This record gives sequence, structure tokens and C-alpha cells, in this order.
Amino acid sequence: MSDNKKILKNLLNFGVNLNLKTEEENIYYAQCFTAWMMQQEDFDANMASESEIEIYYLAEMVMMVSISDSTLTLEPHSESAFDAVLMVLRFISERHDSVQKEFKKLNTKDVAEENSVNEVGSVEEEDSSEDDSEWI
Repeated sequence: MSDNKKILKNLLNFGVNLNLKTEEENIYYAQCFTAWMMQQEDFDANMASESEIEIYYLAEMVMMVSISDSTLTLEPHSESAFDAVLMVLRFISERHDSVQKEFKKLNTKDVAEENSVNEVGSVEEEDSSEDDSEWI
């Protein structure tokens, strides 16, 4: 068996370890991947669930991608899935680091906002409820 076939067989059997830390990061990664695939020419994607993405090539469903427990796995549904596999690998090579940085940045903002609410307490909550009633 040639090295290329062995690599592809291992990719299909074992998937790709993405080094994601939480279930929320898995979901965010799946959403970013889906949005990116939808922007690619001749491809489309649909989230079948929070962790499973259907990949379409020229309007034919060719592959199911699953992202869970920090592992991206591929399940080809058609002989024409090879181009979709290449697109998945392209996404990982081009966007993996930036998606992780985006998630960390968004997660850091959420933690900072929670900490400011906890420090300020109910004072901030009262202000927001007054603001809500003013626009009515």
C-alpha cells in the first residue's frame, strides 16, 4: 500500500485530533467549519446536529463530518468525497489556529463580563432593568 493511501486510510479510521479543550469549543469549531464550507465554491454544508456536519459537493451529499471529544472524523457517503476531504484538510491547515484564538477571545470576554457582574453585584442588574424600561 502506498504511503498516501495509508495516510488517507488512517485519516478515515482515526480522524484528526484538534486539541480542543471543551464541548463548547467543539461546537464553536463545528459552526466555524460549517460557515466556511458554505462559502466555498461548489460546496455547501448543513449542521445535522451540534457535532455533525453534512457536506455537499455540487448539490450531492458526499460526506458527514463529526467533531466531538476534540476529534474530527470523516464518513464518506459518495465516491466524490475526495474533494470534500481536501477541503476539510484545507480548513484545518488554514483556519485551525485562528478559530481557536477566536474561541479563546470570546470565552475570555464572557469570563471578564461575568467577573464584572459578580464584583458589581445587583447594582449593575438594576441599571440594566432601568434601561430596558426607558425604551418602552
